[in-house]
Amino acid sequence: MASVGALIAEAKGLDLFRPHGAFEVHCAHCHARLDGNGDCATCGLIGRPAEELERRGATDPDRVAKLLESAIKKRRAYTPAAKA
Repeated sequence: MASVGALIAEAKGLDLFRPHGAFEVHCAHCHARLDGNGDCATCGLIGRPAEELERRGATDPDRVAKLLESAIKKRRAYTPAAKA
């Protein structure tokens, strides 16, 4: 398992961090519906700031690493739908 710092750097490189307002319900990247944390299950967008995950990574690195690995995997696998 990669370190939380390395995963955060990779996620920043993929532009996964895009904090949302509490009123936003659709992803700014792929327009899918966001979950309760503001994360997108379709493209891996993380609706919280990287700093928040860095702080959480200090106390629960396994959980944060799992979240980041999942988001990175989703973003790499995501392909936009073809427009008709």
